[in-house]
Amino acid sequence: MKQKNNNVNPFNYPAKKYSSYVFDATTKYQKKYGFEMGTGSHATWNNEADAFKHTYMQAQLALFAGKHIAKFAGDYHEMQGNKDMGQSKGEENMDKWNNAQGREIAKEIIQEYGVWATAPSQKINDVIARKVMERMKSGKLITNPDDKRVYKEGVVTGNAAPIDSAYTKEQIGKMSPEEFVQNESIIMEQLKNGQIKSDFSNIDYSNFINPESGENKIFTRENISEMSSKEYLDNEKAILAQMNTIGVPYDKDVPNRVNTYSKEKKTKNSSSNSKTKSANSSSGTGDGKWVTINGNHVLIEK
Repeated sequence: MKQKNNNVNPFNYPAKKYSSYVFDATTKYQKKYGFEMGTGSHATWNNEADAFKHTYMQAQLALFAGKHIAKFAGDYHEMQGNKDMGQSKGEENMDKWNNAQGREIAKEIIQEYGVWATAPSQKINDVIARKVMERMKSGKLITNPDDKRVYKEGVVTGNAAPIDSAYTKEQIGKMSPEEFVQNESIIMEQLKNGQIKSDFSNIDYSNFINPESGENKIFTRENISEMSSKEYLDNEKAILAQMNTIGVPYDKDVPNRVNTYSKEKKTKNSSSNSKTKSANSSSGTGDGKWVTINGNHVLIEK
C-alpha cells in the first residue's frame, strides 16, 4: 500500500493495533522463511513481505471471524488506501489478489484440520504462515504491482445434499478435501446450529474483558453479520481484539447469561424508548387538553 510521504504512519487507520500485530507477525516469519522485506516505512510495501502480510492477515481473519468479515475488512482498507494514501491500481490489485489467496488458505485449513481450527492458537498461526509461503514459492501470490494477473470478484457456492444426522468431528477429520468441499455448506450450518460442538464451548466468556474496549461484552458471528457498515467500523477495534484473544463464536456457543453485543443493543434501545415515552408524557403530548386557569397552563387528562 503506497504512502504519500514518509511522515504517514502506516498504522494510522481503524484497528491499528491488529495491523501492528500482523506487521510483527510478518517480521517474525520473515526471520524464519527469509522472504524479501524492505526497511522503514517501506518494510512491507510492494514486495514479498507486503504479499505475506495481506495473505496471512486475511487467512487469520477468515478463520477466526468468518470469510465475509475478512473480505469486508480487506476491501474497506483498500478503499482507504485509494482515498488517503494514493495507491495505484496495480497496488490495489496486488492487495486484493493476495487477500483472496488468504481466504482460500483459511478454507484449506478448515478442510485439513476441521472446524475447530477456527479457534485462535499459535499452532494455527504457524500453519497459516507455512501455507502462505507455499503459495509464495509456487508463484500464486502477487509480489509486485506490475504483475499482469488481474483480481476478479468470485462467488463460492456449495451444492451438498441434505443429510439426516449431524457430522461428528471424527467424520469431518477423515474427509478428503473433495468430500469436505462437497459437504461444506451443511457442515457449516450444523456448526452454526450447535449440532457440531466447536472448541469455543470450553471458553469462559462470562469473565472475558475485551482488551481494547475494557468491556465484558461478546461479539458473535451473527452479531457482526447483522451490523451495518457504520456499526462494524465503530466496533472494529474491539472485534479484532476479541478475535485475537478468544476468537469470534456463534450464538450457540455463548451461554445465555453472558452479555453480547445484540443483548446490549436491545437493552439500550429499550431504555431509549422508555425515556422517549416518559419525555412525551411529561411534556403533555398524551391524551388530554391544555387549558389556562388563572394565567397558568394546565393539562386536563381525559
